[in-house]
Amino acid sequence: MKDISPFSVSPNPLTLYVTDAIEAVLFKVRFTINRRQGLTVLLGDNGLGKSTLVRYLHAEYDARDDVISLMTPTPSFASEFAMMQSLCGNVGLPKRRSILAHQEELNAWLVEQYAAGYNVVWFIDEAQKLTHKMLEVVRTLLNYETGEEKLIQIVLSGQLELRDRLFSDQQKALRSRLMPSSVLGTLTPIEMAEMLSHRCKAVKIPNPFPAATLEQLYMVSAGVPRAVLRLSAFAYDLMLAHKQTSIPVEYINIAEHSVSLAD
Repeated sequence: MKDISPFSVSPNPLTLYVTDAIEAVLFKVRFTINRRQGLTVLLGDNGLGKSTLVRYLHAEYDARDDVISLMTPTPSFASEFAMMQSLCGNVGLPKRRSILAHQEELNAWLVEQYAAGYNVVWFIDEAQKLTHKMLEVVRTLLNYETGEEKLIQIVLSGQLELRDRLFSDQQKALRSRLMPSSVLGTLTPIEMAEMLSHRCKAVKIPNPFPAATLEQLYMVSAGVPRAVLRLSAFAYDLMLAHKQTSIPVEYINIAEHSVSLAD
């Protein structure tokens, strides 16, 4: 047996297992982007796979010849001006001294890309870190449009506090531009088992999870993907250390008391 773990919690789009619920999310995001509708939002608690899903979509669109796909993993901008400067820099536009100058130049650049047949997409993960003023920048960008289509498509991915911010009185104008948002949930027991099987097949190792172990794993993890993977990785390494070929229930119990599931 290969001494490797297929249960990394790093957001690798190659390991994404697409459930029916995730397929529905993908449909909404692709609709927003492909139809140039402007803004969509992906919401969920910690550990539900938002970052993996955003990277999966970014990789998908980055591979297309007719799309310019931009990715901000964490919006650690010092101000709304820094946010605009970063966006312009990512598409090769020079630094300007004011946010308005950046916006005007970006608008002209977006018009050029639209005329050339390109769709520009900006994925922002951890978008709950955006301030109200930064969300105002997002709203301004969504004003760049033709008579029927937006010149830039924006996908915000964040924790549930982002929803609270979007539904505040300060963000009525931005909210009016929002396509239906998506909220990620936990896995069902069947989805959890299928995700683990998918991970094992991806790295060509035998599935080490008996039915009783899967049942205990689901009870401990509550179907939260990150928790499932952290527990599985620890239990899998225990199995390898003891030169076994399957993970017994007690290894899940040991993992529960050894692995932090808090974040």
